[in-house]
Amino acid sequence: MPAPSSVPELLDRVRRSGLVPPDRLDGFVAGLQASGQAPATTAVLLDLMVEAGMVTRFHADKLAAGKYKGFQIGSYLILDQLGTGGMGQVYLAEHAAMRRLVALKVLPVFASEDAVARERFLREARAAATLDHPNVVRVFDLCQEGRLLYLVMEYVEGISLQALVARNGPLAVEAACHYARQVLYGLQHAHDLGFVHRDIKPANLLLDRAGVVKILDLGLVRSQADAAAGLTRKLDNRAILGTADYVAPEQAVDSSSVDIRADLYSLGATLYFMLTGRPLFPDGRTAQKLVWQQIKDPVPVTRFRPDVPPGLADVVHVLLQKRKEDRFQSPAEAFEALAPWDDVEVSPPPEEWLPQQPARVQAARAAAQTGGTARAGSTSQILTLAMRSESGVSRRIRASGGDPSSEASAIGSGSAIRRRANPTAETDAVCSDDTTRTPHNPRRPRPAEPERKRVPLLVLVAVCAAAAAAATAAVLVAMR
Repeated sequence: MPAPSSVPELLDRVRRSGLVPPDRLDGFVAGLQASGQAPATTAVLLDLMVEAGMVTRFHADKLAAGKYKGFQIGSYLILDQLGTGGMGQVYLAEHAAMRRLVALKVLPVFASEDAVARERFLREARAAATLDHPNVVRVFDLCQEGRLLYLVMEYVEGISLQALVARNGPLAVEAACHYARQVLYGLQHAHDLGFVHRDIKPANLLLDRAGVVKILDLGLVRSQADAAAGLTRKLDNRAILGTADYVAPEQAVDSSSVDIRADLYSLGATLYFMLTGRPLFPDGRTAQKLVWQQIKDPVPVTRFRPDVPPGLADVVHVLLQKRKEDRFQSPAEAFEALAPWDDVEVSPPPEEWLPQQPARVQAARAAAQTGGTARAGSTSQILTLAMRSESGVSRRIRASGGDPSSEASAIGSGSAIRRRANPTAETDAVCSDDTTRTPHNPRRPRPAEPERKRVPLLVLVAVCAAAAAAATAAVLVAMR
């Protein structure tokens, strides 16, 4: 339809859109007329409605263009468009009855008719439904409305690590390591269930108001079950998947056969970006970057950040090894290696760093909150406790298959490093089985650490459950 040319015509479109209850709209217009502020143009009326929290700017732009349909999908009212990706468009929405804010990832109708695109979308839904972790964005439901297929996901209100660094520059060492360890915590959960993300990058890592980092966008996820059935290779068709600035060398050759170590390389490139404010290879075209990921070493992180401890630079270097055998072999191992630089409390991001939500979204958020809002940082503190307790003997036992008698072998296999290049040495540093590698000196036994207080298993389970509940109830993301 053509754009409305008068205020009455615009009001008719608003009524037909269903965005505002009729009685509320009539009362709003009557109030403007009674106060002598009756708008003379459609633009002024839309601005007043946005300011009053009746519609969002997204609604206003659509209404001004003459569109009034498509704001409702199933039980959800679309409030804003959060982003667009290869696997669909992401919208902020509100459940009409429960008033809960969610993110809807919608597969376009034309893509739903493509067998590969549809199967990828369904695979993302299955993967996300399997994962249940405070550092992974949750999926609540998979729905279909006519020919429209969409995911109902957790809405996390915050800022991506890409946008955070772009806004404020390189992060403090402690913050970068804390965020990286949260990602590793989530990746270990995915790894335990047989999943590889294949697109870890700063833009896919969201920092919420409480300081919790969440992994999103499972559109390229690969599972061991799918790989065994040949589904991954069929869908990938030997295409290069991932993002050139963060893709692992082996993934640039064959995306269908990568394992969790490809995600560790991408996490290393992400940590490099957080510490330096630049990707591994900022210059060059995509094809060049894919080649450089395989043959070219990036500039050492300490060249840009002399304050980065040598041991931390060494950990980054191990994560970025070209041969996957030379990297850390699991997220848990990298998680432990970064522990020395994650020993202080990292504050949640200041409010001014986060996107300012329109009045309509703020009203929906306030209506959805019951029992008050959790104190900023409380979720992050619960999660940190769970992470630290998980990093001890109980994690090693679980990694070894759950047999307490195999703890010694689990510790030995986790600490005996495979061949790894040292930028300051002419030969590869190799640790024997009777030494435990430290990030500072790979050939020197690890100094005795102060004994940490272990958290009983039942307490750990309760802590993780509390973190999950708090993250779901009070921690909601803007996918910018």
